[in-house]
Amino acid sequence: MLKYIPIIILVNNISISQEIVNPFNENKILKYRLFHTPPKPLFKSQTHFLDFVTDIPKDSVNEAILFFKTNNMENYREFSLLGTHGLYRFKYDPKIYPGKSIQYYFVLKSGPNIYATPLNSQGKLIPVNKRFLDPVQYYMQRARMNK
Repeated sequence: MLKYIPIIILVNNISISQEIVNPFNENKILKYRLFHTPPKPLFKSQTHFLDFVTDIPKDSVNEAILFFKTNNMENYREFSLLGTHGLYRFKYDPKIYPGKSIQYYFVLKSGPNIYATPLNSQGKLIPVNKRFLDPVQYYMQRARMNK
């Protein structure tokens, strides 16, 4: 019986010491290290790359994560991203994750620091909200505007 007590105490200490971080808490997020431009336009039934660029060295990055959900999902899905020369990219496929719109944001953890994008002017995390467009209607509307 005594063999198992130290293991239980160790597991208990690990679970208590982990801090749950709310990414929408602007006090924990640092600015200006992740750069993202939302893709324009997002067409229905086409794959799209959701990505960001950072100047943080790869060996200093603990985690790079995309959180996204479509209008058909209740909760955000979390995907770890692998970086290449500062570019972290996720390929969104509407056949796998269908929806009429998408909402997403990126979080990067580097040591004790947490970086995120997009942020508003006060440094608060504000997810990107984009609707998927019909490509035929989009180009017909653009043609009418260019006349």
